[in-house]
Amino acid sequence: MGDLTLTTFDWVPEMPRGYVRDLGVRWALEESGLPYHVESVLFRDRNPEHFVHQPFGQVPWLTDGDISIFESGAILLHLGNRSDALMPADPRGRAEVLEWLFAALNSVEAASLPWSILIFSGITGDAPAYGLMDSFLKDHRLKHMEPVLAGRMAGRHLLRRRHPHGRCAAPH
Repeated sequence: MGDLTLTTFDWVPEMPRGYVRDLGVRWALEESGLPYHVESVLFRDRNPEHFVHQPFGQVPWLTDGDISIFESGAILLHLGNRSDALMPADPRGRAEVLEWLFAALNSVEAASLPWSILIFSGITGDAPAYGLMDSFLKDHRLKHMEPVLAGRMAGRHLLRRRHPHGRCAAPH
């Protein structure tokens, strides 16, 4: 493996700020303790090289030597495989990390996606479509999800407990 380089946009329009998927990757890189640097590409000028690394024209992507990885979940999995601080070596601990990684990407994040689409489309809280989606998400999705996450986080600061030496440990 080689030097880690996270590539992201040099600028993001106001509307999608906070929704660009490099934040979780940056956080994982910091937690991993792996050396890395950040490069940026022009938001407005996605040249052919950009599409070599990210075929959908998005960010982020990570290069690790001669390996280029796109999609934040794939990047997080790659970093977990490189750092015991992110993913422990024992099978039970690895399974637990993988469960929560996929839950974050597929269950938790998916619950907020409809709101994002409405906001990006300019549909506000006054519109019937917004009210319908808001009601569905609050009354059904979040009503179940919040107690699950609250129960999981009870008495914790993290989904997984960290050893003093930086390694993750399964909770007792």
